[in-house]
Parts: sequence; structure tokens; C-alpha cells
Amino acid sequence: MIAFPQTVVAVLVGLFFYMVATVLTLYDGLLSLVFQPVIGGFFSLVVVLGLLVIGLPIRMIPGVNRWWKRYWWVSLLAAGVAFLMMWASWIPSMRIVIVDPDLQIERESFQPLLSIGGWVLAMFAVLHFYPPSGQKL
Repeated sequence: MIAFPQTVVAVLVGLFFYMVATVLTLYDGLLSLVFQPVIGGFFSLVVVLGLLVIGLPIRMIPGVNRWWKRYWWVSLLAAGVAFLMMWASWIPSMRIVIVDPDLQIERESFQPLLSIGGWVLAMFAVLHFYPPSGQKL
């Protein structure tokens, strides 16, 4: 079944972007290398399972499924928008300043709506991507 490989790839994409965000904002040595991949994998898995439920109409309703497969490029467009959202969230004018509660220092961070929205949209696009089959629907 195609759902399992799509789920695995979506979790890996989510983990990848999570780790990139972690390195850009909060790298504190060995603890980041050990705990952040575990936390990122957990969050990515939870979000992907939620997106699987949200995307059930794409998989279960024949008319929606045919439309989604016919216009397969919508997933690629969504992935492009997701990447642009994540990129825009790190533009200096869009960054926010947060205070690290442990160290009491200010750090710049991603714009939350753009970064989390792009992260979720990227996983949705990967999770519900069906490559063109070469036949007309």
C-alpha cells in the first residue's frame, strides 16, 4: 500500500526541517544532537498521523481521489509554497526575538505562523503526493 511509504517519507521530511530549524535557532551541543532528533521525530509523527486523518477524503472518496490524482501537481505546488513559507519565516524582518528562559539571553527565532504552517504544509504535500501514472483520468 502506498500510504506506508508516503507516511515514512513525510515523517523524514518533517524531521529534516525540524532539525534545520533547531540548528538555526538553538544548538547547545550534545544535548541537541541526542534529544532533538527524538523530539523532532515524535512531533513529526504526530503531525503526520493527524494529516493522514485530515487527508482521508483524498484517499477514501473516489471523486476527490480521481481529482487529486489528475491534478498531481497541486501537491508539488503546495510543497513549493511550504518551502517559501519556511524561507520567509527566517527573513530578518520577519524574525521574532525570544528570551531563553534558562540563559536569560535574547535569541532570534522563526516567525511562528509561517514556519509551523510551512512545516505542516510540506508534510501534507509529501504525504498526499501521487506521481502521474501516465494515463488520462
